[in-house]
Amino acid sequence: MDIAEDNVIASAPAGQGSRRSGTKVYLVGGGIASLAAPAFMIRDGDVLGRDITIFEESGKIGGSLDGAGSPQNGYVLRGGRMIERKYLCTYDLFSSIPTLDGSRSVTDEIFTWNETMKT
Repeated sequence: MDIAEDNVIASAPAGQGSRRSGTKVYLVGGGIASLAAPAFMIRDGDVLGRDITIFEESGKIGGSLDGAGSPQNGYVLRGGRMIERKYLCTYDLFSSIPTLDGSRSVTDEIFTWNETMKT
């Protein structure tokens, strides 16, 4: 997957298995929909990650879900959205993405966090 931002392109590796070659996908805007769409295209549509380009005009991706902060001071997510169990499509996507340490899915990590830090 390519993220085109201010004429800078960062590449992410393509997925595994049988993939469609020749399919090119261009997404306009780096909001949450344009960030989630490639994951579904790679996972469910067998599109090669390198054949997906996201165009973002601003210096940040994430749209209104951009975040800022640090480990020392904490993080803030603009809009104050909370991830609740009712977001089924989100959790379906996150269930196929491993955590950084590979011990579980992102969905499992979020549910564990929500149990630990009741809000």
